Amino acid sequence: MRLSRLLVIALAVIFLATGLCVLLGCGGNREAKSKVDEAVETVGSARPLLEDLIGLDERLNTLGTRFTNVEDTIAEGKSLAAMALLDVDELEARYQQARDLLLEVTGMEGAGSYAEYARLALVAVNIELEVMAVNRQLLTDVQDMLDVLPLAESQEQLSYYTQEIEALTAEIADLLQQGAEAAQQADRYYEEHGL
Repeated sequence: MRLSRLLVIALAVIFLATGLCVLLGCGGNREAKSKVDEAVETVGSARPLLEDLIGLDERLNTLGTRFTNVEDTIAEGKSLAAMALLDVDELEARYQQARDLLLEVTGMEGAGSYAEYARLALVAVNIELEVMAVNRQLLTDVQDMLDVLPLAESQEQLSYYTQEIEALTAEIADLLQQGAEAAQQADRYYEEHGL
């Protein structure tokens, strides 16, 4: 008799705690934290790829300064562009995965501070995805320029491509700065709220 009363009281306490947890969003916070952590890890794992892509872009900017032979310059440029496109593909996949995870958190009930962090982090992730789109356009223009390079009789004939590439390079630099600022804002929120 006494054992069954203790069991009933214990079950009542468990149900009460579970009810409070649901009301306060404990489960949601745990799930939200897990998804936020996964998104942060996914973005963090992309950093070496992003640095590699920036390095390849910088090498493309100096294309034509290493070789006097046009064929060698074209071969180098095509090789660099192909490697950079592989980085862009992988970076896009990782940032899209992070974006999907963060979007899930923003829609979770009881996600609390994690939902706000996810909204802030989404700004940075979306900017990085924009960087990838602009970078893809840059690389396409480089490839197109390299295709017409043997046919060009003067540098003026390539001016469209060089101007376009310069404009896209400047846009990428600006977007990277915006993305860094948005990421810093999200990081500050993360630390201030002990997430």
